[in-house]
Amino acid sequence: MLWQIKKILTCHFPDLWKGLSILNDPRKGIYYTTEEIVMSAIVLFLLKCDSRNDFNHKAEDKQFEQNYNRMFGLKLPHMDAVNDMFKQLETQALEELRCRLINSLIEKRVFHGLRFFDKLFYVAVDGTGAYNWGESPPEEIKKLAIKKEYDSGKVSYSNQIFEAVLICRNGMSIPLMSEWIANDDQEYDKQDCELNAFKRLSVKLKKFFPRLNICILADGLYSKVTMMDICAQYGWKFITVFKDGNLPSVWTEVESLLPLDACNNKEQQLGDSTHWIKYKYRWIKNIEYQKHSINWMECVRESEHRKTGEKTSNRFVFLTNIDINQSNIASVVTAGRARWFIEDHFNTQKNRGGALHHKFNRNNFNAIKNWHSVRQLACMMIEFVKYTVELRKILKDNSKMTLKELWQNIKSYMTMCCVDETMTEFELWSMFPRQVRLE
Repeated sequence: MLWQIKKILTCHFPDLWKGLSILNDPRKGIYYTTEEIVMSAIVLFLLKCDSRNDFNHKAEDKQFEQNYNRMFGLKLPHMDAVNDMFKQLETQALEELRCRLINSLIEKRVFHGLRFFDKLFYVAVDGTGAYNWGESPPEEIKKLAIKKEYDSGKVSYSNQIFEAVLICRNGMSIPLMSEWIANDDQEYDKQDCELNAFKRLSVKLKKFFPRLNICILADGLYSKVTMMDICAQYGWKFITVFKDGNLPSVWTEVESLLPLDACNNKEQQLGDSTHWIKYKYRWIKNIEYQKHSINWMECVRESEHRKTGEKTSNRFVFLTNIDINQSNIASVVTAGRARWFIEDHFNTQKNRGGALHHKFNRNNFNAIKNWHSVRQLACMMIEFVKYTVELRKILKDNSKMTLKELWQNIKSYMTMCCVDETMTEFELWSMFPRQVRLE
């Protein structure tokens, strides 16, 4: 696992060290460099530590510190020093660093073979809750947090975050960009929301990835003209979930056209070792909605167990501005259903080692943002590690071994063993041009 981490850092993120070194350092009386400060925070999340305190306990172990120095060639700071810098560091600095690293990967065509179809980069967008502050958050947090009032008179405050995630065909979810759903510190008539966050994030997305051929994947909340206008303005495609009751005028037109020749149909028979599976597709093209021409599509998936005969059925409905035909309808639906990967991305960050709900700072919103940016940098690196061919083979050859166990073993190894031999071997390996194969 340590080998895979070093390999990903060396082969896919060689510009990371330079990017960290040129961060504008706001501190005075510097003892640790910016590389040492930020890299230690990245490693905290790479090792899936639950808190700053958890990582500090490990850093107190001499063997762990020696291994850290050997692996990264950097001093290991106390997490309080990291937190102090994150209070002062401009929040856009780490965000811009992440975008530069991803742009470098795009230029190297790392993601090109992982696209679904039609040369599009599929970007799923959605919001999620990050921190719940209860009734009495710190004053600085209270001014920015989303306020919720209950019928009982109880009030609670929370921080929410809106994410854009690059979805890959092999299952990788690469966090592209984050936008906090937060009120400004002035009195407000209407609170911030996901749609406003999407507007702000789309501007940044176009700024940092101006030539990227993007298709936005979104849930039913975004089946609105606002999202369509933004996609038309930037030349993006979109696929959104279309729930019953959304855009009534569109549903009325769809229901009137379904019995007619305007509705296209296709069936597809597939199967696996345990089930017979039938896909039934229907789609209607060129529906006019507020100056936009959109396409409606439906997929009904029927599954029957080969032995028991048990049947299940699922229905998926989408709106899109991608041109649909007999040859690509299945691919477009598959891409639309891939929006689910962002939900799994949130679940990973909350329940599989990302410590999203843990407050790495409790009173400074600037530091909270920077801790989250570092979490997303580490998450991006972890995704690459998870999908290396070597690691997938280890899991395949050891059916009782899990990814969670492998990651837990890293921390044990770092405190109980010496990495000198492994790192020496890695340095010899990395002297020659290498490629990382992803599954």
